[in-house]
Amino acid sequence: MILNRNATRTWSETGLDGIVSCAIWTGNDGDGGYLAKLAAGARFPRGRHQGWEQIVVLSGAVLFNDTELRTGDVLQVDGDDEHEALALEDAVLFVAHHRGIVFTRGLDRQGSNEPR
Repeated sequence: MILNRNATRTWSETGLDGIVSCAIWTGNDGDGGYLAKLAAGARFPRGRHQGWEQIVVLSGAVLFNDTELRTGDVLQVDGDDEHEALALEDAVLFVAHHRGIVFTRGLDRQGSNEPR
């Protein structure tokens, strides 16, 4: 069992303006889950995953490519689905993923398990 209480949660800078994250769990081969807070207007660069990714919008609104997600919406993407995100308003996401991410535009590095 993994318990991550809100009162003791530690948020970390990601290196992306307006985005902080909190690791919830980390598994083998880049598997994991994290929370992300995005300030309105924050952008997550275009990338694709080396496996699947599930995104649950806990609050706010985010545009993934041309799909708008709001509180309670869930999106699953496969490894070959390239996407980028724009926070339409302050938002909190829960993200679970299998393997890492390769940024295809917007960053000079690749192979992150969490947004950086």
